[in-house]
Amino acid sequence: MNDTKWKASSSNFASEVTIPKAALSPSSLKRKHSIANSTYSEKSATLTPSRNVTVYQKIKSVVLTLLSKYWFLLGLAIAIILAWQFPDVAKKGGYIRAEWSVKWGAVILIFFISGLSLRTKILAQTVLRIRLHMMIQVMNLLIIPGVVFGLVLLFFKMHMPLNSLLLIGLVIAASTPTTVSSNVVMTKNADGNEASALMNAALGNVLGIFVSPALVSVFQGPLIDATPEDEPTTQAGGHVDFVGVLKQLGITVLVPLVVGQIIQWLFTEKVAKIKVKCRLSDVSSVALLTLVWSVFSDAVAAGSFSSVSAVDIVAVMIINAGLYISFSIMAWFLASIPFPFPGPRWAQRLRYSRPDTVAIMYCAATKTVAMGVPLINVLYQHGDPGTIGVLSTPLLLYHVEQLILGNIEVEILKKWVHRGQQDDIEKQQQEEGIVIPAPLHDEDMYGSGTTQAPSSGLPSHLGQSGVAHQSGIPPSPFAPTHHFR
Repeated sequence: MNDTKWKASSSNFASEVTIPKAALSPSSLKRKHSIANSTYSEKSATLTPSRNVTVYQKIKSVVLTLLSKYWFLLGLAIAIILAWQFPDVAKKGGYIRAEWSVKWGAVILIFFISGLSLRTKILAQTVLRIRLHMMIQVMNLLIIPGVVFGLVLLFFKMHMPLNSLLLIGLVIAASTPTTVSSNVVMTKNADGNEASALMNAALGNVLGIFVSPALVSVFQGPLIDATPEDEPTTQAGGHVDFVGVLKQLGITVLVPLVVGQIIQWLFTEKVAKIKVKCRLSDVSSVALLTLVWSVFSDAVAAGSFSSVSAVDIVAVMIINAGLYISFSIMAWFLASIPFPFPGPRWAQRLRYSRPDTVAIMYCAATKTVAMGVPLINVLYQHGDPGTIGVLSTPLLLYHVEQLILGNIEVEILKKWVHRGQQDDIEKQQQEEGIVIPAPLHDEDMYGSGTTQAPSSGLPSHLGQSGVAHQSGIPPSPFAPTHHFR
C-alpha cells in the first residue's frame, strides 16, 4: 500500500517537474508572453539614457579626434580673431612688446626646436642623392617662384580687380622654401621616401635664408612698376637691405637651427625622450601661432585690411588651390616620367621610384610659414607695420590649403605606391620564371596509382613565392627581393 502511494506521488512529482513545452496551455503562454513584454519595456526604458550616453560619447570622441588632428587650423582662426578684436596687445610697441618677445623670441624657439627634431643619422643616409635634392630645390626655389612671378605680372597687365598687395604677397609666398615638418609627415603617411623628404626640408630652409631674400629683391622692382597707378603699393617697395636681412635671419634662424642640431647629435636618446614628453612639435606650432597673432595685430592696428575685400580673399584662395594642384602634378610628371613602361632608355635612367616621387611632390609644392612670415617681417621691418599682415595673408592661406589638399593626396598616393610595389613583385617573378604550369593528369605525371605529387617534383626555386603567387597568398618574406619603381 505504501509502495503504491510512493510510486504515485513520485510519478506526479515527475510530471510536474518535466512538463513538456507542448503541455503548456495557451493561457499560460499568453501570460508568459505579456510578462516578457512588460519586462522588456521596463528594461528598454532604463536603457534609453545609456543609449543617449553612448551617442554623446561617440560625438565627443569624433570632436576630440578632429581637434587633435586639426587644432592648428583652429588656433590659426583664434589668433586672427584675437588680433582683430584686441590689436593693441600684440602689435609693435604693444603690451607684450611683440617686436622682441615674438618676432625674435618665438622665431628663435621655432628653429631651435626644428634643429632638435631633424634626425642627423637619417639625413646622412640620403645626403649623396644629389640629383634628387637638386631637382626638388630647383623646382621649389626657382621654377615655382618664376612661374608665380610671371603669372602675377600677367594679372597686373590684365588689370584684374584684385588687391595689389595680395598679389605681391603671392610672389613672396612662392619665394619661400618648403615646409619644415608637414611635408615629411605627409610623405611618411603616403609611404613615400621619408629620409629624402627630411633631408630636403632641412636643406631647403637653410638655402632659403640666402635664396628667398634675393628672389624678393629681384622681383620687387618689376612688380612695383607693373602695379596700376591707382593702387597704393609704395609701402611694399623700397630697397631691401640684403646684408641686414641675412644677418638677422642668420641670428634668428640659422644659429638656433645649428645649435639644436648639435645638441640632437650629442644627446640623441635624451632629446628624443624630451621631445615626446614635452611635445616640442606642439610648442613650435604654438610659437608660430603667436607670430601670426602679432603680424595680424600690426595689420589691424594700421587699418591695412580696409582695402581688402572678401572677394579678394576668396580669389586668393582659389588661386592658391590651383597653384598647389598644378605644381604637384608638374612634380609628379617630372619625377615619374609617365611613358609606357619601361619607356625609352633615357626615361628609365631619369625616372624616380614611386616613393621618391611622393617625396618630390610634397617637398616641391609646399611652402613654409615658419620661414616665410619671419622673412616678410625682416624684409619690411622699416615700412608700414600693417603692410606685413596683408603681404602675409596669401602665405597663411596657402599653408592651410596645402595641409587640406596634401592630406587628400595621401590616400591616393599611398594606393599608387602599393600598386607599383605589387607590379614590381609580379614582374620579378615573371623574369625569374616563377610560373607553375597547368596540372597534368596524375597517371601522366606520376603513374597510374599515384594521387599526390612527391616533394621533389617541384623545382627548388619554387618554394614559397611561386606557390604563394599562384594561389593568391602574399609572398613570403624569404621571397626574392625586389626594387620599387
